Amino acid sequence: MSAYVVNGLKPDRLAPIIEAAVTRFQMIRQMRTELAESRRALEERKVIDRAKGLLMKARGIGEDEAYAMLRKTPMDQGRRLAEVAEALATASRLLS
Repeated sequence: MSAYVVNGLKPDRLAPIIEAAVTRFQMIRQMRTELAESRRALEERKVIDRAKGLLMKARGIGEDEAYAMLRKTPMDQGRRLAEVAEALATASRLLS
C-alpha cells in the first residue's frame, strides 16, 4: 500500500484504507497496461513504416500504394499487418 495512514489505524478506518489501496492498485495496473499497449502499438507502427519504405524502394511506388499493398497481404492471409510487415523487414535483412 502506498499511502500514509494518519491518526492511527482504528478498526472503523480499516475498510476505507483497504478500499483506497485496492483502488490505487487497480489504477496503477490500468496505467501499466495502457503504457504497454501504447509501446507495442508504437513498435508495430515503426515496423509497418519500415516495411512500407522497403516496398516503396523496391517497387518504385508511392507511400499510399505501398501501404495499400501492405494492407492487402494480411487480409488475404488472415494475419496481422504488423506480422506481415515484420516478415517483410526480416526477409529484406536476409536478402541484403
